[in-house]
This record gives sequence, C-alpha cells and structure tokens, in this order.
Amino acid sequence: MLRDLTFSLVGGLGLFLFGMRAMSEALQVIAGDRLRRAIGAATRNRFFGVGTGLVTTMIVQSSSVTTVMVVSFVNAGLMDITQAASVILGANIGTTITGWILVLELHHSALLFLGFGVFLNFFARSETVRFAGQFASGFGMVFYGLSLMKGGFEPLRELPQFAEWMARFGAETPFGLLFTVLTGTALTVLVQSSSAMLGITIALATVGLLSFDGAVALVLGENIGTTVTAQLAAVNGTTNARRAAMFHTTINVIGVMVMVTIFPIFLDVIDLVTPGDPSLVDAEGRRPFVTEHIAVAHTGFNVSLALIALPLLHPLIRLASWITPGARREQTQLRFLHSSMVESPTLALEQGRLEVLHMASVTSDILHLTRDLYRLEPGKNSDLRDRILKKEKVTDAIQHEITVFMSKAMTGVLTEAQTEQIRSNIRLAGEIESVADYCERLANYRRRMQRMNVAMSSAAMTELNDYLDKTVAFYDEIIDRGRRGETGWMMPVNAKGRDLLETADQLRDQNLARLAAQRCDPNAGIFFNDMLVAMRRIRNHSVNIAEAFQGRT
Repeated sequence: MLRDLTFSLVGGLGLFLFGMRAMSEALQVIAGDRLRRAIGAATRNRFFGVGTGLVTTMIVQSSSVTTVMVVSFVNAGLMDITQAASVILGANIGTTITGWILVLELHHSALLFLGFGVFLNFFARSETVRFAGQFASGFGMVFYGLSLMKGGFEPLRELPQFAEWMARFGAETPFGLLFTVLTGTALTVLVQSSSAMLGITIALATVGLLSFDGAVALVLGENIGTTVTAQLAAVNGTTNARRAAMFHTTINVIGVMVMVTIFPIFLDVIDLVTPGDPSLVDAEGRRPFVTEHIAVAHTGFNVSLALIALPLLHPLIRLASWITPGARREQTQLRFLHSSMVESPTLALEQGRLEVLHMASVTSDILHLTRDLYRLEPGKNSDLRDRILKKEKVTDAIQHEITVFMSKAMTGVLTEAQTEQIRSNIRLAGEIESVADYCERLANYRRRMQRMNVAMSSAAMTELNDYLDKTVAFYDEIIDRGRRGETGWMMPVNAKGRDLLETADQLRDQNLARLAAQRCDPNAGIFFNDMLVAMRRIRNHSVNIAEAFQGRT
C-alpha cells in the first residue's frame, strides 16, 4: 500500500507539474512577441496595468514569472513602482486560472488529450500546430496527474491516524486558521510553486481529507508564499526593484490578514455565489463541488484585493517604501537577467534583449569617456582612464552572464526564429564586449604615452580625435537603430562603414608619410598606428553588431 501510495502521489504530482509547464511553454511560443512586449507596455493607467498582469500570467501560468519580470523592469528604470504595483495586482488574479482549469474535471478524457497532443506534436509540419499539440498533451497530463494524486490520497481516508492529523488543517478555531494559513505559506515557499500547492490542496479536499474551510485557509497562505520568488529576484536590485517586490508581499499579507478576520463571512459569500454544497459526498466518496468552491475563493480573494488596493495604491506603495529603506549603493551591472526567467524561454528572450541593450549603453558610455580622454592633455586624465577600466570590467561580467543565460534558455521549447534570436543576442554581447575591450586598449595607449613621455603633434591628435568622433557616432547610430527595432538599414550602415575604412587607410598613409619624412617622433608614429588600428577594430565590431541586430549570426 505504501509503495502504491508513493508512486501515485509522486507520479501524479510530477505529471501535474510537467503538464503545467508544457502548457505554459506552448502558449508562450504561440503568443510570441506579443507576450514579450505586453508587460513592458504597461502605462500609468492602473486598470491597463492590472489587465497586462492578468493576461500575461494567464499565458505563462505563473505569477512568479510575471512578478520577477516586473522587478527586472523596475530595476532598469523602464517601469516605475506605480506601474509595477498595478501589474502585480493583475498577476495575482491571473494565477487563479489554474483553479478554473481544474474545475473542468476532464480526468476521464485526460489520456485522449495527451495522446492526441503527442500525435500532433510528433507529426504536424506547422510549428503552430505542433505547439498546439504540446498544449493539448500538457492539458491531458494536468488532469491525469491530478487524478493519480486523488487516487493516491483516497486510501488514506481509511487510516484514522492520518485523518486525525489532517484535521489539524482546519479553520474552526482562530489558532487552527492561523496554523493552516502559515502552513500553506511555508509549503509554497518550499515547493516554489503556488500552482503545485493548489493542485495538492484540491486533491486533498476532493477525497475528503481536507475540509473546505481548511482548503481555503491553505490557499490564503499560498498567496503569501508565492511572493518569495520576487523577493529573491530583488535581493541585489535597486531600491525601487526591492520596493516593488515588497509591495507584492505587503499587499498579499495585508489581504490575508483582513480575510482572516472576516473568514466566516468570506466562506458564506463563497458558498452563496457558488452552486452545490462543498461538503457533499458522492457515491464514490468524493466531493464533486469543492473544486469549484476553492477556485471561486481563490479568484474572489485576489479580485477583491485588487479592487480595494487600486484606490489605495499610493499609500500602499509608501508603506512598502517605508519597510524597504534605500540602499547606499545601487547595483550597476545586471539589470534584467534572473535565473528564474530561464523557466520561461519566450520571456527570457525579452530579458536577454534588454540586457544586451543595457550592455550596449554601458559600452557607449565607455566610448564617450574614451573620446573625452583623448581630448585632454596627458597627465590630466587619470580619473577618466580609471572610469573606463571599471566600466569595461562591468561589460565583461554582463557579457558572461548573457552568454550563460541565453545558452540555458536555448535548451527550452523554442521556434527556429527564437533560437536564431538567442544566437543573435549571444553574438551581440560578444561584439559589444569587443568594442569595450578596444576602448580599454585606447585608454592604456594614452597612459603608456604619458609614462614614456611621448608627445604627439597637434595635427596627428586632431586626426585621431576626428576619426574617433566619427567612430563613436557610427556605433551610437547602430545601437539606436537596433534599440528601435528598425529593419533594412544595412545598406546605409555598410556605406558609412566603408567611408570610415577609407578614412582609416588615408590616416595610416599620412602617418607613414610623416615617419618617412622624419616629421614626427618614431614612438609617436607607432602609438598613432596602434590607436588607429584600435579605432578601426571598433568600426569593424560596430558593423558586426549591425549584422547581429539584423539576425545574421
């Protein structure tokens, strides 16, 4: 009996979780770029923000993924905390879709969905049809897994010791209610999936091992436990990012505290608006109406929370800000990437793209600092050089993280176009890092000239500065076009690139002529050539960046 019970529970939970993930991945691929851009489109309109969070979470089947992404947007300054708060409220509502899926009670057709979905996934030629098949097979696994869990729990009803232990998870007394809520919180933190906990809760309640009021109390605790993921994502983030995560925790904790004080009234309202008796037992010994009651309670709590919180958004944000004091030093490296995003490959693409653009912005700063460095007299630029070297180390770290993150994302379920985009992001990170490397080299050349007491003529420095100005402008134009998602601009970029190449050849010839005529110090001539080569390499990598933006890997 113990072996059968273990197999049913572990196998059922595994199928349930795998099915939820398969459904989520399929929906994300089908939704494509619309999903990736949706969360970044949230405006200051609170209701639009709630809708964005709701739809996004319904598709990804995880409020944790949505809230982690919100934290990363706030971390980068692309979303303020008010926008983030409204999206988080919508994510809370969106995550309740899991309960409504389970209300369908399609376990008798689970294997049909699973088999039909696998057939489509294996034999369909269209990518969209294949992913629709993956969704169908995931749908079947969810119900088959839940059915196995229910079957595994049923024999436990005959064990008085287990039934007595499960009776502790009720809400007949204030202590019992508080204990059950805290247990739901702790288990969700441990499992790191409110959907998994909801499935277990429904399975226990359906077979009669958990009362309806105990199930609702566990669900309330699960709403608190699910906020830990955003907290972990914000640990090393900016102050506003940590405040956005704290808002998620604060609003859910306050909502649960209020609901605990009116818990009997809340249960009566749920019972009033939901048909059937949640305690009714059918001929098979199961409670046919309890799943719908739990789903209504889960949705009702989160909808009520959003309706109450929206008018009080600013006071609640101030409370979260008061709980989360400002940090003395803000994070200056990664702004978007977080390991949990790898679980959602489609959304990971957006995070990777934004991190690449952030890296490109840092490298643009390095280029401008390098240009400023070359305009100053030797001996007056040590601070600029230190800043260049420091920022170059930042780009090293970002490039490494992007490559690791994107490589992990590539192992997920992706279309061919998305796979190519990942490769483009990896190439972009490498090319942008190379630009930063040559800036570091230019800064070091300037330092070595000073230490060797080498003086370059004003004419030669003017030539280098003019060429560097054009190179910086060339890089900035490419990044700006890539940031805006423009297409079909390789022809003008190639034309400007050829002009820069011809100019570099002319400057090289002029420098050789000066050396041949002994009109400059040989050491100065060597430094001129080395600096020109570094600038030319920046031009080359800028062209490569343009190609990567256009999807050429």
